[in-house]
Amino acid sequence: MTREHAPSNLTLEHLWQFSLQYYGVREVKEACLNLQNHYHGNVNLLLLLKCLDEQALRFNAEDWHHVQSCLGRTEKLLHQFRDIRRQLKHSVVDSLYREALEFELSLEKQQQSDLVDCINALTLSPKQDEPLVLGYCRQLGAEHLGLIFAKPVSELATK
Repeated sequence: MTREHAPSNLTLEHLWQFSLQYYGVREVKEACLNLQNHYHGNVNLLLLLKCLDEQALRFNAEDWHHVQSCLGRTEKLLHQFRDIRRQLKHSVVDSLYREALEFELSLEKQQQSDLVDCINALTLSPKQDEPLVLGYCRQLGAEHLGLIFAKPVSELATK
């Protein structure tokens, strides 16, 4: 089997803007929070996979462990900070809570930066048999959520 290299022009800014727009769809946001809170999924990884799906790009299956390992630097810190922020929600003034939320977003952006660096170091191929997001959700036991994420962005934007 011959693998064709497909160029990607993925940048942190492109992924971040895509994520803000995609996550801004109510159905997507609810599904992302469900994936994170009930299936221990990583929303930034899911957003990256969706961005690749929209570009009809994929990475090789043997690179999956490498992509997941790119989360290591920020994942524990992000989980810990998110838990602390949730505990503080009703016990601190709004301005302090908003600052905590902004810091959490900066951690999210750092995690996306790590993922972009990782993906840009891999060989990407065009086309795919199934959406990457569906495979990821299946791994987590959340295939029903994968069906939401597998919808083309253009379908979601019209609702």
